[in-house]
Formats: sequence, structure tokens, C-alpha cells
Amino acid sequence: MIRRFSVLISLLLLVQLSSAQIVNVESKRGNRTQEGLHGNVRLNFNLTRNTTDIISYGAQNNVQYLKNRHRLLLLTDLSRVRAADADFINNGYEHIRYNLEFGKKRHFAFEAFQQAQFNSVQKIRYRQLAGAGLRWNVVERDSLKLWLGSLPMYEYEELTTDVIERNFRQSSYLLLFFVLPSGLEFQTINYYQPKLDDWSDYRISHSSTLEFGLLEWLRFNVSFNLLYDSKPPVDIPDLIFTLKNGLTVEF
Repeated sequence: MIRRFSVLISLLLLVQLSSAQIVNVESKRGNRTQEGLHGNVRLNFNLTRNTTDIISYGAQNNVQYLKNRHRLLLLTDLSRVRAADADFINNGYEHIRYNLEFGKKRHFAFEAFQQAQFNSVQKIRYRQLAGAGLRWNVVERDSLKLWLGSLPMYEYEELTTDVIERNFRQSSYLLLFFVLPSGLEFQTINYYQPKLDDWSDYRISHSSTLEFGLLEWLRFNVSFNLLYDSKPPVDIPDLIFTLKNGLTVEF
């Protein structure tokens, strides 16, 4: 039973790892235009007793404040799954991002962010990021969006192996979203983060989602997430990916 449980937790772990190192902010930003404070907070706690005790708990929040051309985004995600006196999942992050839109049509924005995270499974004891740069909303319509961003950032990282890294990286991203007349929706978000003094040291994050209707009340979606780190910590794979399929019932 424990062996079967370990296999299940390993699959869940891959889902968590696919977004653990690079936080996919663009998927959480949303399209709110109403001024004021908006958001949500989720808490969870689960306890299962079988041949062993399985404890899982976490907390997530997505809070935004909008005022004129200003947007402040606060994200937090903490997750832990523990069984047989071992952590199968133990990671978390907090991310703060400020946007100031400018230009007559607000196609451009200044961005600044700060992020702190940890992931004991990936041997990241603590990682601190801070950066600032520009964002370009090339196209922004209900049926078509194309966003580009580029932000130099400073990275401080402590690994559980007692290795300490201090690096400057370039964080660039591209988001493409479109809806076809048939109702098919596609979104892809891609991040590229090379080390500025060693371009052979880089991270790539890719996330794509395809959704379409099967019936008037039933939709099918498939998502693919990939994370590649050219120089990961020792014993951590350089490539992690997840493929998920799902159905949505609308009523």
C-alpha cells in the first residue's frame, strides 16, 4: 500500500515541480479592469490514516489592487504533503508585482517585482529574486492577446547542500492567447531566464492550454507544462514536464 501511495505522490510531485522554479505570473494576473481591491484566499488541510498517516496542507492567495494606471499584485502559494516521516511535497513562494501603465492606449507598462521561494525537494532552501523592466501589450482584445516582457533581475539562492549562488539574470516572457470562431481557445506562456555572465546557464518554462467545446454544456481541455534548467542542483533532473487532460461541465 505504501508503495502504491508513493507512486501516486510522485505523480502529484511532478505536477508541483512543473511550476516550482519559475512562477507563472501571467496566468494569475487576470483581466480585471474594475478599480479597487479584488482577490481570493484558499486554505486546505487534509489528514488520512491508513497504513501510515498522510498529512497535506496549504494556502494560496491571489490579491490585486487597481487604481487608474496602477496595478499591485500579491501572490502566495504554500504546499506540503508529508507521509511516513518524509516530505513528498514541501514548497512555497510569495510574489509581489507592481505595474504602471503608460502611453495613450496603455500598451506599455513599467514592472517591478520581488519574489521569495523555497522547495526542499528541489534542494532550494531559499531563493530571493528582485527585478524591474518593461512590458509591451502588443495586442489586447477579447479574442486575441499578445504580451511581451523583459526584466533584468538579481537572484540570491541557498541550496540545502550549503551552496550559495548570487546571480544576475534576464527574465523575458511571451504570452499568446486567441479564440477561434469555432470556440477553440488557446493560450501559451513562455519564460526564458539566462544568467547574464554565463548564457549557458538558463531556465525555460513553457505552459500551454487548449480548450474547446464537445457539446453545448461540455468542454474538453488539455494542458502541457515544461520546466528546463540547464544547470540544476545535483541529483535533480534538468527537464520536468506534465501533460493533463480534463472535462468541464457548464450549466
